[in-house]
Amino acid sequence: MYICFMSSIREVAKHAGVSPATVSRAFGTPNLINEQTKIRVFESARTLDYAPPRQRSISEAKTRQRLQQRSASFLPDTLGFQFFSPGDETTDTISANTFYAPVLSGAQAEAQELGVHLLVNTTNRHRLLKEPPRMVREKTIGGMLLVGTADKEVLDVFRSYTQEMVLVDHHHADCPFESIISDSFGGAYAATRHLIELGHRKIGFFLGGLPMGTFQYRENGYLSALFAEDIAPNPEWVIGESENVTQLISELRAVLTATDRPTAIVAANDHNALMVLRLCAEIGLRVPQDLSVIGFDDIEFASHAAPPLTTVRVNKEFMGRYAVRRLWERIGRRANTARREEDAPPICHVLPVTLVVRQSCCPPRL
Repeated sequence: MYICFMSSIREVAKHAGVSPATVSRAFGTPNLINEQTKIRVFESARTLDYAPPRQRSISEAKTRQRLQQRSASFLPDTLGFQFFSPGDETTDTISANTFYAPVLSGAQAEAQELGVHLLVNTTNRHRLLKEPPRMVREKTIGGMLLVGTADKEVLDVFRSYTQEMVLVDHHHADCPFESIISDSFGGAYAATRHLIELGHRKIGFFLGGLPMGTFQYRENGYLSALFAEDIAPNPEWVIGESENVTQLISELRAVLTATDRPTAIVAANDHNALMVLRLCAEIGLRVPQDLSVIGFDDIEFASHAAPPLTTVRVNKEFMGRYAVRRLWERIGRRANTARREEDAPPICHVLPVTLVVRQSCCPPRL
């Protein structure tokens, strides 16, 4: 039996410049560690006279047995969760994000049921990384969830390090990634159709961000619903192709204070819809009497708005659960077959959404 004579695993990790988990994997599952990191860990262990214990705890043995029952080959016990924040990653954390925090909760719940760990990292979505986070570089994870919209160059950096990845709430047609998104097109189509059925013909769309990813699908759904009813969209009412809040409010104010203004607005998400509600209160427009407003996502604040917001509900917790499940299945297939997953065309899973009617919409005034 091996014993630790003078040094601990944390001392070895510090000496090698890696995490304790990496040291553990270097001895327990060296095939999951790149060669350079593995050599560095072993050299530090020899220098510090460290040797790992062979015996695992009962709980670890049960977890390993459960994983081995699912696959004839070894499956990793850790997955990565990379969140691409729209703002500064030091302040715009996933725990503070009203959409992605529930996605993370669902992912953590599914990972716990599978008996695997989930490592979380946050990066600004436009930052071109020269290298991905340590957990990717050191191969301490078996696969990666890339959560939120990110530039293709950033996705390509992750792809160069990790074989198994699943995009969450983002689909990129030019990248060979499996992806999971909500039915953004169908949800925006249903929202716009609801306004048309109420009698609205002057309907605007508040993008409130860059026309990419799911936002682009939502704009397309809005336009398609108008075209289906022979309603010509007014280009001046499709507003907000920016991430600058000051500019967004300025553009929105100009549209809502014009003589010829829309009687209804479809917003690309609830945050943008709430921005519309606040501006309406400021300039003296009543919602829904003067302007009907529909959001998208059904975040927690939507039902508490004044008035409560009509929106399109996305099952965010299920999105997180399903993402972990898909990633785990991909890893399992790779462990049991020589066929590379990239040989098959990437799959885009579209999760259903539901229109939730509250008090922010009514027929237009004649």
